[in-house]
Amino acid sequence: MREDQTAHLWRVGAWGAANVAGGLVLIALSDLEADRMRRAFGIQSAAWGAINMGIAGIGLASGPGEASGEWAAAFGAENGYADILLVNLGLNVGYAAVGTTMYVAGRRGAPNADLWKGHGAALILQGAGLFVLDGIAYLASRQRLGGLVELVDATALTVTASGVGVTVGF
Repeated sequence: MREDQTAHLWRVGAWGAANVAGGLVLIALSDLEADRMRRAFGIQSAAWGAINMGIAGIGLASGPGEASGEWAAAFGAENGYADILLVNLGLNVGYAAVGTTMYVAGRRGAPNADLWKGHGAALILQGAGLFVLDGIAYLASRQRLGGLVELVDATALTVTASGVGVTVGF
């Protein structure tokens, strides 16, 4: 689990760095008045990229925590990680929904329509990109949880007159 969490944080950090770099390039290459949509997309992308890099950096600096050899602790830690990813997946859908609303508002003639469309399109991309990254980590976590449950299912406790035994079989 620890390696998976670290790998996920590196992927989020790389996604963030790509967004910062791409966003800054769009900002630099956009005329303030003529390319308002592209500039808004760049601003939103760079801002989200910086946030994602910060989250990844803090997570990598603090580490995933101590590994435990106990089944209950390992199960609890993995389940907690899966829950966080599930919340993130919901938030990612929310980002894309807000972005879609902004983009549609821009298409329907809201004041500063190009800004609405640019910021909205960037939010859609952020939501979709993070949904993919968090989805990959979530599916891997659920697979590890399934393995822990199978381990418990394959374990039997026997009590006889000569003692107590634990059998783990697959």
